[in-house]
Formats: sequence, structure tokens, C-alpha cells
Amino acid sequence: MQVVTATEVKSQLGDLFDAVERNEGASVLIERNRRPAAMLLNAQVAEKAILGAYAHGVLTRAVAMQQLGLDWYGELLDRLNAHGIETSPVAAADARVMREAADHALASVRIDQEPR
Repeated sequence: MQVVTATEVKSQLGDLFDAVERNEGASVLIERNRRPAAMLLNAQVAEKAILGAYAHGVLTRAVAMQQLGLDWYGELLDRLNAHGIETSPVAAADARVMREAADHALASVRIDQEPR
């Protein structure tokens, strides 16, 4: 990983872009006031990382979609499929809790009138 200051980025940005675009393993850490501020990654690597984090429950759907610039959930699913990334199924305990909550909510609904 190459480390540069924010000031150095101003003069080297084109070269830094070229480096991460050509080499999937390249990354550039940008520091401001000697603290990590941002990182440049190869776009395909970054996309796979975001999709993998979503698939394993590390990122929420909303955050993953925001990071990837997606507006529609179907686009997220398309990208997961394109990269061959499978999402984890809901854990049995979580599924049971969701089912019980849905059953409880639906049991309390009373239909007073026939639909028109």
C-alpha cells in the first residue's frame, strides 16, 4: 500500500489513479494531518469488497447501495449475481422470531367489513 499526504495527491492524482486502475492489488492510503483520511482502491476490488460485506451481514443494504451508487435493490442483486456472491440465508433463530412477530401482528388484525 502506498501512503501519500493529501497535499501530494494534488500533484500525483493522475499517476495514483493509473496505479490502482492497472493493478487490482494496489491501494493508496491518503493521510491528512498524519491520520488516515481516505483510500484509493481498484473499482472492481472495492465493489467486490462492498458486496461481500453486504452478503455476510457486515453492511446493511442501504449502506451497500449507497456505497455502490445504486437506487434499486434489483441492481444490488444483479451485481451480487454477476460476481457469484451468494447472500447468507437468515439464521433459523432469526427466521423463527420474524415468523412469530408476523403471526402475532396478523392475529391481531380484525376484518370488520368485506372488501368492496
